[in-house]
Amino acid sequence: MTRLALVWLAMAALTLAAIPIGHAAEARPLGAVLTLALLAGAFVKAALLLNDYLELRHAPAWNKALRAAVFALLAILAGLSLAA
Repeated sequence: MTRLALVWLAMAALTLAAIPIGHAAEARPLGAVLTLALLAGAFVKAALLLNDYLELRHAPAWNKALRAAVFALLAILAGLSLAA
C-alpha cells in the first residue's frame, strides 16, 4: 500500500473515532477529557495532512511553523471550550 493510502486510512479512522467521542447524535456537553481527545485527534490529522499530502516533510521549517500555528489555534479552542 502506498504511503498516501495509509495516511488516508489513518485520517479516516480518526474521523470515524471522532463521531462517538464527540457524541455526534446527541446535544450534550463533552467534558474536558473528550474535548481534549477530539482536539488531539484534530492535531494528528492536521499533522498528517501537512506532512504527507502537502509534502512538508521536505520543508521542515514550514512544517514546524504550520504545526505550531495549528497547535496554537487548537489550544485557543480548548481554552475557550473548557472555559464555557
